[in-house]
Amino acid sequence: MKALIRSVALIAIVAALLSGAPAFAADAIHNGVDLWMTVAGFAQTSFADQPIPAGFFCEGSQPFTGTVKFQGVPFATEPAKSLGGMDTAVRRLDDAVFNEKGEATTRIQLMALSLASVKPIETSCGKYDVAVSLAGEQPVTTMKIFRTEALGGTYSAPLSLNVKAVFTPVDGTKSARREVTRRIELGPGSHSVWAYVQAPQYPASIKIDTNGDGKPDTVLPASSNFVAGVSPAVLKGNAPARPHLAASLSTDTSTVIACPAGQCAYQSCHCSSTSTDPYQSSSGCGSDHLHCIWTCVTCTTQFQPADPYLNPGN
Repeated sequence: MKALIRSVALIAIVAALLSGAPAFAADAIHNGVDLWMTVAGFAQTSFADQPIPAGFFCEGSQPFTGTVKFQGVPFATEPAKSLGGMDTAVRRLDDAVFNEKGEATTRIQLMALSLASVKPIETSCGKYDVAVSLAGEQPVTTMKIFRTEALGGTYSAPLSLNVKAVFTPVDGTKSARREVTRRIELGPGSHSVWAYVQAPQYPASIKIDTNGDGKPDTVLPASSNFVAGVSPAVLKGNAPARPHLAASLSTDTSTVIACPAGQCAYQSCHCSSTSTDPYQSSSGCGSDHLHCIWTCVTCTTQFQPADPYLNPGN
């Protein structure tokens, strides 16, 4: 009987190796942090419904009801520049265990955000640069994860966040600096994919700035066996078992967004929760709030972008 058990076990191991499926393919997803890079010009917030009141910028200033477009500013980290161009961090608070349908859930919470206006806003008191970071305790929402194949799948992750917007005069007048806080609700993002990983996605003991003061203050939790934003197809064939998220590659003339071989860079857009279709791209989003991030999805005819290496400055 023992010999039979050993033979069955050996056959199972060999079958797994031949199939190319890693041993962790059915594992629970460990809690951890997902890091993102914002698509410049495709993150925005509107003050139309909650105007900045009259007299905010200076005596006699009119209410501000405009829309501010943002670009990502890389986190201040310790060691410096250890996370590249990442500007958004979402923490998965729980291990996610799959049921018989291949579905799992975890609570998520914004851990850090670092955005700046693409250009200054115009007011009757002069021009202001706008920086956005998180403000205080962050709300918790639920992320649903679906394992659609052995190596990964898709997920749905609506976001809720409390943000601080800092308005700094372009002319440098320190006394004219202003701040406001806002609660923002964002629906699930489009092109939301994930893959299992074996190797850590970032080194241990990296500290990041979570409150927007430019000083790293919180150590990231250990990297998990999950990478959001990369479709699992990258693990098939002879590809290495360490998929990576979209990364910026700077040249002398521009910055391009690159993905693993066989993958193309796409925008995953989280729209205002009141948008008509928050599951689609930015064309289906409302005009009040929007945050688009870069993901790496298998290049297909259906979703092939005009230029897979998009310049985020455009």
